[in-house]
Amino acid sequence: MKSEAIDRFVVNIERLIKGEIFDMYKAMISASFEYIAAEILSEQLEKGIWYDGISGLKAEVIATNQVRFTGDMYVFFEQEKSWKEPFESVVKIDTKTKKEVMVYVKIGSHEGKNNLFTMDWQYRNT
Repeated sequence: MKSEAIDRFVVNIERLIKGEIFDMYKAMISASFEYIAAEILSEQLEKGIWYDGISGLKAEVIATNQVRFTGDMYVFFEQEKSWKEPFESVVKIDTKTKKEVMVYVKIGSHEGKNNLFTMDWQYRNT
């Protein structure tokens, strides 16, 4: 995920925190979570697993610097099999420094968290 896409994701989280209502799909939040979740969960996933967006994506501001997302993530195994898994994420922005954006993500039985700005960005499963 390139720095421009990361910056756009963070700006959209800040927009949600401020109470702005907008189309999260057009803002590429679902697409961003495909890569973020794959990166965070990479070591837990079977080789060949990849994500392809979230259906029913909902956002709820749960604190002055946190947004909780829910929906169902499309999961694919290679090109042959697909299904949906429950998706949940909490994104927390350090409002003082803006150098830390902690992302917790859970898809089905897999879960993990990491700082968006310090991830390795070497998704290994596809």
